[in-house]
Amino acid sequence: MANRTLLSLAILVLAAPAVAQEEAFRFEVTPYLGYRLGGSFDEQDGDRQFELEESDAQGLMISGRVQPNTQWEVLYGRQSTEVDTEGLFVDDPLLDIDVDYIHFGGTYLFEGDNIRPFIALTLGVTHFDPAPGDFGSESFFSASIGGGWQMNATKRLGVRLEARAFTTFVESDSDIFCASGGGGAACLITLDSETLTQWEARAGLVFRF
Repeated sequence: MANRTLLSLAILVLAAPAVAQEEAFRFEVTPYLGYRLGGSFDEQDGDRQFELEESDAQGLMISGRVQPNTQWEVLYGRQSTEVDTEGLFVDDPLLDIDVDYIHFGGTYLFEGDNIRPFIALTLGVTHFDPAPGDFGSESFFSASIGGGWQMNATKRLGVRLEARAFTTFVESDSDIFCASGGGGAACLITLDSETLTQWEARAGLVFRF
């Protein structure tokens, strides 16, 4: 249903007359659906990589106008996925994990009428939250760069199509996803890498206020 709505709005954009770009607005709110792939944790003691499974993602962007071509942007994105931990001490080799991005940055829109290309840069935090809850969550600094097209169906409604790369700066030699028990604390992975990169393709509805 969501895909049909986005397709209908895209057709409306192409058929509609040009929308005046100087129309004043204060905020844009863009809920989106996407698909995220990539990302792995390299194990220090061995040659194994623990890869995040590719899966659907969803999120929300809130933007505010700075200049006609420039906006600030707050981004929240979530992916519920799994990590194959076969060979470690967990009972189930597939560990459920939520990957959240909380970012702040900006967007630059190039000149255009109904369809405007853009680039976006953000900085913030990546939060990894494994399940079951016995394992501790982890947060690291991260950055993203993206680009795409913003299509204006009306003065108050549009469609945003985007591809974005997220890079998380993890701490090499650190232990992650630790749990405490009667025998003391134990951690799933000792990291050997310094970065984790994911890619996301997304489409969202833009509401202007």
